[in-house]
Amino acid sequence: MTNDIDRQRRRFAGMALLAGAAGSLVPAHALLAATAPTDKRVIVLTSYPEELVQRFRQAFEQKYPEARVEALWRHSADALAYLRRGGMAEIDVYWTPAPRNFALLKQEGKFVKLALDREALPPAIGGTPISDPDGYYAAFELAGYGIAYNPDAVKKLGLPPPRDWRDLANPAYRGKVQMPIPGRVGFAPVMAEIVLQADGWDKGWATFASIAANVDFGSGDRSPDTDDVAAGRKAARMSIDFFITPSRRNATPQTGELAFVYPPKTAFNPSHVAISAQAPHPEMAKAFVDFVLSTPAQEMLLEPAVRRLPVRRDVYAAHPELPVRPFAASGLGYDDKLRRDRQGLVAALFDIALVQPHAQALALWDALDRADKEKRGDPARRTEIRALLTAVPVDDKAQRDENLRRLFAFPDREPGKAEPPPPPERLVIEARWKTEVEECLANARRLLRFL
Repeated sequence: MTNDIDRQRRRFAGMALLAGAAGSLVPAHALLAATAPTDKRVIVLTSYPEELVQRFRQAFEQKYPEARVEALWRHSADALAYLRRGGMAEIDVYWTPAPRNFALLKQEGKFVKLALDREALPPAIGGTPISDPDGYYAAFELAGYGIAYNPDAVKKLGLPPPRDWRDLANPAYRGKVQMPIPGRVGFAPVMAEIVLQADGWDKGWATFASIAANVDFGSGDRSPDTDDVAAGRKAARMSIDFFITPSRRNATPQTGELAFVYPPKTAFNPSHVAISAQAPHPEMAKAFVDFVLSTPAQEMLLEPAVRRLPVRRDVYAAHPELPVRPFAASGLGYDDKLRRDRQGLVAALFDIALVQPHAQALALWDALDRADKEKRGDPARRTEIRALLTAVPVDDKAQRDENLRRLFAFPDREPGKAEPPPPPERLVIEARWKTEVEECLANARRLLRFL
């Protein structure tokens, strides 16, 4: 009996420590419920903000008064390491925006199969899966990629509201755009792929380079800070829809409220939910997953303080006022596997071709824009200069090489461990790219003298 009491005390103390580490996500009544004879808990591992978790916890506990939700909080990298070390036996539900984690854990047999209504919960958008095709994890909500902008700041530039990615390449936006850097900001690799896949490798890169000419990279790599846009210091930012919710909520007469537009060709990044194969409370786990995928819970995503995109067809049917309809015919057919395969390659090219030489390239862009405005020189020569400024060191055929993609792939590593140094072969390739970029800029500078 004494041993049982000691075990219960140790368990209660451990849960209290987790509550502190989770930023008070575990309520006192849930900790007390741990010692109750009837265990109606559901233990949820998440990285969602406390405000969102609290809303869904309260709604779930209102529907199931005997239930108690305990939420443990971990970032995606820490969560993956924790679950692989045995955490799957300590939680019931994994609920978070971390697609890669869900894919890896599914491969390792960590989840149980869900019973999903595929008609109400479409498994794909434009042919791109958002839920596991085998049913081991399901999309809970969607993050839509687009352009956040300050209507007043855009109007002061003499421009109409942006509607497409290419609109941000207008020289009138010079120094007024924020663009996330793929190697530094978590959501940026998908953003880059949207443009590359929408226009194709070469044209997509030219679009990116033209937009980059308008970017202040000193502020554009902060994530997901859109305060400069809200305050009117910048006019627009390539972003995700839910990042602008705090700015809208905290809008003042001095800052105003941000607007957001989904370009015709965009993509949607899903958050997921799954049940642990070792769930200590499997019945409550199923009830929780069924609830967050239900119509009432999905409607909660539309609340002003949340503003996220649902995954149910009936919610969109009931809300024709929504600015985007992900399950309508997609104009892009976004391929996330392609993004994963070349993510490291794109990040390295972006840094070498656009970020590092940005200051010297900007002076050339300014000179070219003046020549365009004054219609100086041979139009064919101006086109040649533009091609040099938007050139990418790796053409479409070369970027398809699997060995090159593997060489630049981001290495897997445990949280807290240093990233291994790049292999010598990669350093040689990067040095060659830098030389090619410098030669393009030098040639553009030389041609500008003849305008």
